[in-house]
Amino acid sequence: MKIVAIGDSITEGYPFSHQKSWVEYVAKAFRVQVLNQGISGDFTGGMRERFLRDVIAHAATHVIILGGANDAYEEYPLITVSANFIAMVEICGQHGITPILGLPTPSLLPKEEQFLAEYRDWLKSYADERRIECIDFYTPFLNRIRAGQSARLFVDDVHPSIEGYAEMGEVAVRSLITMKNLNFKKQS
Repeated sequence: MKIVAIGDSITEGYPFSHQKSWVEYVAKAFRVQVLNQGISGDFTGGMRERFLRDVIAHAATHVIILGGANDAYEEYPLITVSANFIAMVEICGQHGITPILGLPTPSLLPKEEQFLAEYRDWLKSYADERRIECIDFYTPFLNRIRAGQSARLFVDDVHPSIEGYAEMGEVAVRSLITMKNLNFKKQS
């Protein structure tokens, strides 16, 4: 089993490093190879363009697709963003890779969050329709924001803090363990 995480700065671990990213928590939790293919500033269109190089070429068995923050910041319409997610999932199908969709963390920027909310709603429906597993990074962050903990979760209005990445990592690990038919086992 080999997992690739493809995404933007929030997958990469910006402004820290890959070692502080949520992906690193997944790598440490399971006895499988996990590759971090997050690139700061990338859009879902860029992820789609590099999917063959960054996912297929690594012979991934599973891919966690998490993106949309930069698309939302630039106010890309849902039709554009959804087409990119659909294309990546279709490439997975052609290569026997199990896709797992990530629901993006909240943005504290109201306009960006408006677009992200639209993307998240679509991702949930699409995942339900296609029976694709999802990792809900959004809800745990939202709950902590509502509890007045946003300063602990973010280094700016968008990027997680070290504590925020740890939260994302814990969410990813818990989600992967409970996914049906994926056989993820935590290291002891």
